[in-house]
Formats: sequence, C-alpha cells, structure tokens
Amino acid sequence: MKTFLKWLGGLVLLGVLALAGVMVAFWAPDRSVESLAPRWAPPPSQFIAIDGMQVHLRDEGPRDDPHPVILLHGTSASLHTWEGWVPELSRTRRVISLDLPGFGLTGPFPDGEYAIGRYTRFMDQLMDALQLPPAVVAGNSFGGQVALEFALARPERVHQLVLVDALAYPRNAESVPLGFVLAATPGVNRLLKYILPRATVEQGLRDVYGDPSRVTPALVDR
Repeated sequence: MKTFLKWLGGLVLLGVLALAGVMVAFWAPDRSVESLAPRWAPPPSQFIAIDGMQVHLRDEGPRDDPHPVILLHGTSASLHTWEGWVPELSRTRRVISLDLPGFGLTGPFPDGEYAIGRYTRFMDQLMDALQLPPAVVAGNSFGGQVALEFALARPERVHQLVLVDALAYPRNAESVPLGFVLAATPGVNRLLKYILPRATVEQGLRDVYGDPSRVTPALVDR
C-alpha cells in the first residue's frame, strides 16, 4: 500500500511539474490595448465610443457612397481579416471594417452579455454612431451570423447581404481547429485563458485556410 501511495504521489508530482512547465513555456497574459495599438492600429484605424466601449474601426473610401460596405470578421479574428479586400473596394466604395466586441482591440461588452441579439443591437448603435444609410453588410464565419441576424432584425438598414462561409450555414467541416476543440473542453478551456502555444495558433490557421501556403509567420504573429 505504501509503495502504491508513493507511486501515486510521484505521478501527481510529475503531472504538476508538467503543467507548470507548460504554463511557463506558453504563458501569455492579457496585454493592454495601449501596448498593442501602435502595432495593430496605425492610421487609418480609429477608436469611437459606442455603448461604453472604444470600438476599433477603419472607415475608408468616398463618403458620398449611398450604400457603404460594412465588413464583419469571424471568431478569433479582427478587422485585419479584410486587408486584402479593403484596398480594392475602397477605390469606389466607402468601407467600414471593425473589431467586433469581444475581439481584437475593441475588447469585451461591458455587461458581459454575448447573445447574438446583443450583437444585433451593437450593429444598430454602430450605424447610428457613423450616421450610415442602408449598407451592404458582409460577414465571414461568426461575422456572417451577425450579418444575417442583423438583416433579419433590421431589414431596412441592410441594402445587401454578403455571407462568406457564414456560421449560419449547416456545419459539415472535415476537421475542426485544435484551438476550438480545446476551448470546448472543460478544465482545459480555463487554462487557455493564460497560455497561447504558437503551434496551436498556426495549426488552427492552416486548418481554416483554403490555401494553407498563405499562412505566413507574420499572420501567425498577428
């Protein structure tokens, strides 16, 4: 019995040490917006006050566009998702890209509510703040769900709807990014608040890109 308890104690100790090693190797505490903005929010980025948040957005292109384009990113992403689209669109269209609440440099909803209806209300507030006419609302993944729900709730504010692999479509993915699997695993998901293995980020990006060769070290950094 004593031998078994010693063996069990040694096993527990090894587990604790292994966990401590993981924490030390991949420790990634939260960083302030102020420390991140110089790198990730240069002009034309701006921050506007909406519902107690400082929302990170870019408003580019001609202001006389009768139907501006609003671009909504997906989960774990930011307005940088659209950096390939904006230069082309903004030649002739007013284009607003933003970090949705809970993502990027915008940060969390002050009330901690993340039901989809909360995002619909936010979209209303965003369009009011920018005094936008009915817009073309385009969304990718989770942003696609936000776009669709907003179109259903406020059809008079949506001139056209563009869905890019929207979350509202039936899910038939051949694989799921490891980060998503870990985030749905009880216990492990709490640990993920404090660690960020680069390999997990890279694997997740390669899993969701149609052309994995486009996943560069700079993209993984972002």
